[in-house]
Amino acid sequence: MRRKNKKHWARSQKKKVTRKIRFNHGILFKVLLAIFLGVATYSFVFSNFLEVTEIEISGLETLDREEIELGVREIISEKYLGIIPKNNIVFILTKGFNQELVERFKKIETIETSKNFPNKISINIKERKLILILCSQGNCFFVDKSGYAYASVNFNSEEVQQNKLVKLIDESGKLISEGDLVLRPGFVEFIFSIADEIKENSNVEITNEYRSKSLISEEVIVQTGKGWDIYLSSSFPVEKSARILKTILNKQISLKEANNLEYIDLRSENKVFYRMKGDGAKEEKIEEEKTDNKENTGKEDGE
Repeated sequence: MRRKNKKHWARSQKKKVTRKIRFNHGILFKVLLAIFLGVATYSFVFSNFLEVTEIEISGLETLDREEIELGVREIISEKYLGIIPKNNIVFILTKGFNQELVERFKKIETIETSKNFPNKISINIKERKLILILCSQGNCFFVDKSGYAYASVNFNSEEVQQNKLVKLIDESGKLISEGDLVLRPGFVEFIFSIADEIKENSNVEITNEYRSKSLISEEVIVQTGKGWDIYLSSSFPVEKSARILKTILNKQISLKEANNLEYIDLRSENKVFYRMKGDGAKEEKIEEEKTDNKENTGKEDGE
């Protein structure tokens, strides 16, 4: 019995030693793993290996490349929670990064950013087109093709001086703020096409300063080079209004009367209202000239 107890005691001691060794090995493994993960994390987050050193920018037309790159470097020089550097390519969150860049440079319409490991980011920028200037209550903003007021206007800037932009004055005095949807895209397109259509279809020159008594009505008053006004509505295609303008100038109003014109109102379908200086308004029911159709018909008859 004593021998059996001795064996039992020896076996028990051996198990304790084995457990102790395993326990020590487990602790050692965990310590080594923690050290490894700590070093790896430090190297991954804080080392220069994944630091963005190369910035590629494409798609620029009028924006300054150096200013964009400076803006990018300022954004990625910041830190998350004051600890994690944003210039680590892994931690550049493209959605938030793009938004920050758009907020800094209002002329950016869209932006795409891609990461090229280990240390390069590629940025493709699409600029907003300079469409028109909208002014109300003395404040003026650039408006893009989508109808958004995206930046206030500095009339001394090169982009204004070098581009003959349409200036639309809202006489209703509606408050405009940056980022507001101020014009319907279709109305923007209508405004943008007025000058070319009027000149092409009626041979009348107009200035680049327009007025609107109410943007909601989508009606525009443009001034001709001779000082009289044309009233237009987006309810009717501008090319049609221009052809009717040509018809009335050719048939209803003499050259002498044209010099005394105050305005021609083309906001009603197949009706024209006009007024001479010092006279009352007159109304004419008129059909637009269909010169092209007549010419085509004549050719067909001749054939």
